[in-house]
Amino acid sequence: MSTISGATDVGTLAYTLYNMRQTQQSINTLTAETSSGLISSDYAGLGNAAGSALDLTSQIAQNTALQANASSAGNIQQVTQTALGQIQSLVSNISSQLLSPSTTNATGLNTLAATANSALTQIASLLDTKVGDVYIFAGQDSGNPPVPDPSSVTSSAFYSAIQTAVAALPTTGAAALQSQSLTIAGPGATSPFSTTLEASNLPATVDLGNGEQVQVGMLADQNTDAVSTGTGTTSTGSYMRDIMMGLATLGSMGSADPLQTYTQSALSNVQTTLSNANDALNVDIGGLGVRQDAITNAQSDYSDVATALTTQLDTLQNADPATVATQLAQAQTQLQSSYSMVAALGQLTLAKYLT
Repeated sequence: MSTISGATDVGTLAYTLYNMRQTQQSINTLTAETSSGLISSDYAGLGNAAGSALDLTSQIAQNTALQANASSAGNIQQVTQTALGQIQSLVSNISSQLLSPSTTNATGLNTLAATANSALTQIASLLDTKVGDVYIFAGQDSGNPPVPDPSSVTSSAFYSAIQTAVAALPTTGAAALQSQSLTIAGPGATSPFSTTLEASNLPATVDLGNGEQVQVGMLADQNTDAVSTGTGTTSTGSYMRDIMMGLATLGSMGSADPLQTYTQSALSNVQTTLSNANDALNVDIGGLGVRQDAITNAQSDYSDVATALTTQLDTLQNADPATVATQLAQAQTQLQSSYSMVAALGQLTLAKYLT
């Protein structure tokens, strides 16, 4: 009987239509892969590779955060290095002039005092250097300037106290001036630095991964690697305090009598202070360079890791263009064959089906 034949044709048609739908879905998927370059737009479509892809994505995010830390720290270190170099240049210039015969005449001493005041103002401003919103010499108190109102440092309580001590030089002598200046420049009410800086007392650090913390920037009121010589007699123990103390002392001596022994003794003390401070500053500049190298090396390592992780993730997620093109062509050919078969089966008439 023809009933069996008809049923078979109908079953074949249904099966062919089902295959057509499946093939069309494959074509849609392959077309999307061709457009996006990805095997799937979500992790679910990666099958067994989904877990590995998620893990790699997490590692990449962590590595990216560490890269950002190192990049920001490297920028701060570079700006810190530049600022310290400028401070060193200013101090070296003043020190060289202190050894000049010009300090033995009133005009020369007055000119040097003016130069010292200018240098003090510049250094105070340099210590308030910012990178973005970060005061690089403020340690963990990075939102507050370490030197309040640097443009007015020569009219601050610190400078006024130094001026008063210098004015008493003819009576008290150079040794007393040195002792008083050390107290004035040290921590306390007349310190040239902010109370928030002195209260925090902690340097800023950056996380380079694997538990490695590296100091970033510096504290304006503290040494980092250097040990100041003459602590208690010619130094506060902080070369930056010593520099500001020396410059304020020199800046206050414009009207002093250069021919007096106590004046020359005071100038000699300032020379010793600034020379020792500059030596300590050089040590910290060197230490800063070492930490900067560590950060630069970390940046390079993070870049290499990022490349490796991204390559691994791309292998899991990215579609192979040649393979996708071949599969798409095969699916389109299969779909065309299905269309032809459906067309042939569709020519069956109801009469032919019933006979």
